[in-house]
Amino acid sequence: MQAAPINIDTLFSLKGRVALVTGGGSGIGAYIAHGLVLAGCTRVYITGRRLNSLKETAKFNSAIIPIQGDVSTRGGCVELTRAFVEQETARGVPELAVQLDILVNNAGVMTNDGTWKDGASAEEVSQALLKASDEDWAKGFAINASSIQWLSAALLPHLVRASKNNNGFKEGRGVVINNTSVSALYVSRDAQGHIYSATKAAAESVTQNLASKFTKLGVRVNSFAPANVPSEINDVNNPESFISKLRDVVPIGRVGNEEDMVGAVVYLASRAGSFVSGVVIKVSND
Repeated sequence: MQAAPINIDTLFSLKGRVALVTGGGSGIGAYIAHGLVLAGCTRVYITGRRLNSLKETAKFNSAIIPIQGDVSTRGGCVELTRAFVEQETARGVPELAVQLDILVNNAGVMTNDGTWKDGASAEEVSQALLKASDEDWAKGFAINASSIQWLSAALLPHLVRASKNNNGFKEGRGVVINNTSVSALYVSRDAQGHIYSATKAAAESVTQNLASKFTKLGVRVNSFAPANVPSEINDVNNPESFISKLRDVVPIGRVGNEEDMVGAVVYLASRAGSFVSGVVIKVSND
């Protein structure tokens, strides 16, 4: 049987699609918003709590549309969904026809984990681990993990609509892509961000569990796990950040950049990744 010819021009194209990216005001979220526009998306909604940061990202292209909001609560995610539908209907899309081709759950926060030096005593390690408060723990899990479930669930009917209409599922439409970080995937002898790693491991677990249910409905769910990429919460100018401490030991000889992040997301969102669900792409070489 002769295989159908491959059209490279459309394999990675996102022409005409609608996307929503959380945490789009800076760092990886801004990179992704820019990349989705360059790949052909008609509209890329970006969300976050700081409207000024969202507006800065949106200066790149008029196709990027800010929606101020907070994903840390179930109610906040429901409200963001309402605002998204309102924006789409204002552009002439009938309410019952509103669809979302791509959801990127990227919002994340660092947690207030304590640190200690080599040779620290049991008492010093104990006090460092007890530094984080109940509020730190709750906030980290709310934004880094719970928001993935709340927003994905709230937007699910619109994602399903994208996958079901006009051969959308074959094209890769109707996909959830979560930023879970390499911190979700391993335990390091030296790394001390225990709570942060726990929140990201939870995010990866949520991803896998949603994939097991959503894929049957036509919505793929995947994650990408970046490491050592400059961002607001991994600042090269902060000597205590992961990237500052580890940038000189990366085997490939450089830290990650915008193209690395965009490449992974565009693959998962396009026809090229349309047969992929329940997968994590580790965007790292360590």
